Amino acid sequence: MNSSVTRYEGDQPTEHSVYGTRQQDSQLVFFDGQFPDTETIRSGDVQAQTLAALDQIRAMAAESGLEPRDLMQTTVYLTEMDQLTAVKQAYAAFFDGQRPSRTVVGVSRLPNDAAVQIEATGVKR
Repeated sequence: MNSSVTRYEGDQPTEHSVYGTRQQDSQLVFFDGQFPDTETIRSGDVQAQTLAALDQIRAMAAESGLEPRDLMQTTVYLTEMDQLTAVKQAYAAFFDGQRPSRTVVGVSRLPNDAAVQIEATGVKR
């Protein structure tokens, strides 16, 4: 398998994100870490922040022709590991049925003082 990663026009920042998308020849699509908007961050509610970050990923995935069911793996960066239950509740509300595999990593700080940031990998079917 050709493991080279190439950029294409869709990799440029979009209205939904300042970060791009990277596509690999194997039909995998990689989404840079997404975090909620400033207003959602101010609320302090981790579940709402998680849903907002997932909504950003959904919007970027749609631009790449993917649906939430096409997301295979996510990595959640969380500033307070004791908020993992709120993340799990957000995932249950966001994903109908089959959820992607998930890794949660505790971090000390995220951009814009967000409590959560999520990156994802999807697959074109």
